[in-house]
Amino acid sequence: MKKLITIILISTFILVSCSSSKLVVPESEGEKLFILYEDALKKTKKRKYIDAALIFEDIERQYPYSSWAGQSQLMAAFCYLRSNMHDESLNVIDRYLALNPGSEDIDYAYYMKGMNYFNQISDVTRDQSISFIALKTFEEINNRFPDSEYANDSKERIKVINDRLAGKEINIAMQYQKDHQWVAAINRYNNIIDKFKKSRYAPEALHRLVEIYLTLGVIQQAEKYAATLGYNYPDSYWYKASYKLINKELKTS
Repeated sequence: MKKLITIILISTFILVSCSSSKLVVPESEGEKLFILYEDALKKTKKRKYIDAALIFEDIERQYPYSSWAGQSQLMAAFCYLRSNMHDESLNVIDRYLALNPGSEDIDYAYYMKGMNYFNQISDVTRDQSISFIALKTFEEINNRFPDSEYANDSKERIKVINDRLAGKEINIAMQYQKDHQWVAAINRYNNIIDKFKKSRYAPEALHRLVEIYLTLGVIQQAEKYAATLGYNYPDSYWYKASYKLINKELKTS
């Protein structure tokens, strides 16, 4: 976002400087470009994002080899993103990445790409394929641009996505558990522990494994998962719940 603001400020400065020459009728392609860009910026500031995006894309088409083309692509992608027109924004971003692989703003392009997918993530009861695409994009930012101003925010987005994916897994696992499909449920819960151990669903996954193994009469395995739960999440509700189950089983056995 800082880069976007910088782009707008620099562009505004240039345009104001040009306006001081009192141009009335554009006499060159450069003057026409300035007028178009200024109009698009004004619409952006007024949050008329779709109108602005169309002008930015028009600049790209009319002046594909100018220094403003890439800048206009980023601005168009931003405006479409703010309008929740994700397909349009992603199309512009992909075009930008293909044409400007060495740009100093490429990290921002990837960040906008990730945000387009992130904003489309649905609740945990629905398909999470978009979540995986968003996750991959934000991970690429951290791997390729660790010093980027967007790296920290990307890490936070990754945490949110992992939590969402873990939530999806636990919903499926609990349905398997309810249907007494023990092996399928155990595999799902272990998947949460292995892949999403930092998510808020990891303690519950361990507790559910305690429940299953107690139901199956495999006390030693249940105690193993309860111990893991107590060691890693001693203050959690799920550890207390598992502790009660273990004690109850020991008293009745």
